[in-house]
Amino acid sequence: MRIKQYESTVVDFVRKESGHFLVATTDNTFMAVLRNTIYKQLAVSEECITPISDENHILRSIKEISARRKKVVLFVERVFNNRETFFLVRQVKNAYSNIKVIILTGEADRQRLVLLHEIGADNFIAKPISINVLIEKIAFTIKPQGKIGKLIDKARQLLAAGNYDDTLKVCQLILEEKPNSAAGLLIMGDAFKGLGYKDKAMECFLEASNAAQLFLEPLKKLAEFFREEGQLEEQLKYLEKLDKLSPLNVDRKVEMGSVHVELGNMEEAEQLFDTALEQAKREALNYLEDITSRVADTYNQKDPARAVKYYRKALELKGDMLDSSDLGTFNSLGIALRRQGRWMEAVDEYKKAQRIAPDDENLHYNIAMAYAEGKDFLRAIKHLEEALALNPKCFRQDPVMSYNFALIHSRGRRNQEAARFARASLELNPNFEKAQKLLASLEGK
Repeated sequence: MRIKQYESTVVDFVRKESGHFLVATTDNTFMAVLRNTIYKQLAVSEECITPISDENHILRSIKEISARRKKVVLFVERVFNNRETFFLVRQVKNAYSNIKVIILTGEADRQRLVLLHEIGADNFIAKPISINVLIEKIAFTIKPQGKIGKLIDKARQLLAAGNYDDTLKVCQLILEEKPNSAAGLLIMGDAFKGLGYKDKAMECFLEASNAAQLFLEPLKKLAEFFREEGQLEEQLKYLEKLDKLSPLNVDRKVEMGSVHVELGNMEEAEQLFDTALEQAKREALNYLEDITSRVADTYNQKDPARAVKYYRKALELKGDMLDSSDLGTFNSLGIALRRQGRWMEAVDEYKKAQRIAPDDENLHYNIAMAYAEGKDFLRAIKHLEEALALNPKCFRQDPVMSYNFALIHSRGRRNQEAARFARASLELNPNFEKAQKLLASLEGK
């Protein structure tokens, strides 16, 4: 019964509310699951899915689709094209507060997910995901499900309208359905606060915090409450609890430092300010790198030499703060160099990237492609073998990659291995003509 309810929610979103799904991912498996879910499982005939492979097109796509009076749900990878999407999610939420954002992730640092939630992410999907779970996730993101969800939504609307007495009545219904509902207690606390009953408001916030100890909102309410009351030590206590749950929030560290200054704890304040500045520097450098890389991407097709200049500038900005999120920039730099025939320079850049990610098989593949362009097929094969040692199935990522494995092995006169990779390419795409011709030549047909 519940899955039918969730299915109806998603179908109504598309058909009655002109809902549309923007999907920023290069994960073909997830795209296939989403398409099967919407078009086959739910039998939706409307074209309501737009895939995006370039993060630079996301805001423009949202603007274009919103202009057609459509409601948008954005699916976006936590790491998209090897770049963290914190800035992107913040941009989307700041520009379009009504857009629902679902973060796609594999295994992830919980602290990063908590920060994304604070920035405004509405939901998270851990991949891989089944069709039924995907439908449920979409339904809960679009609107509240079940009796409690609808009551909470109604209470929030009454609270926003300043109708505090009726808000309290609805909150009582929520707590009858689900005693210790943290969401219900928070709304009740805000209603009491609006009516001037501060003690009752604080009791609700404390009860909500005890009921959901990993939920940030009750702690935020308590920190705000004690700030307004001028009780700095109590405010600091709850800010510290928030910082333990979400330590990547720079603004909170500044707030904590400010409270320490007010309390006369200068050393503690300085330590927090220094940590905040270091985190802010890292965030600023990430943002500068992102902008510089986008400039380079603009030049990439028409003027690879200028693209190289900006990709290098993007990496130089990070200095000794380079990490795995910079692999996409290294990859783009290598491609721009190879387009100019500067394959040896490309190898040098890929090897710099290996200092950051020594176990990344894709870097060995990129090095192999560069060596192949320089006709050094034996070295190319050596790096393909190292890629396979790290991930024996890496060549199956797509048919072109399998074909390149086959072509390099054939040029290195490793025909038996070349045929194996060519067959793998054709398993992924039976109509791939280049792989067909290569396999035919290897088999002497």
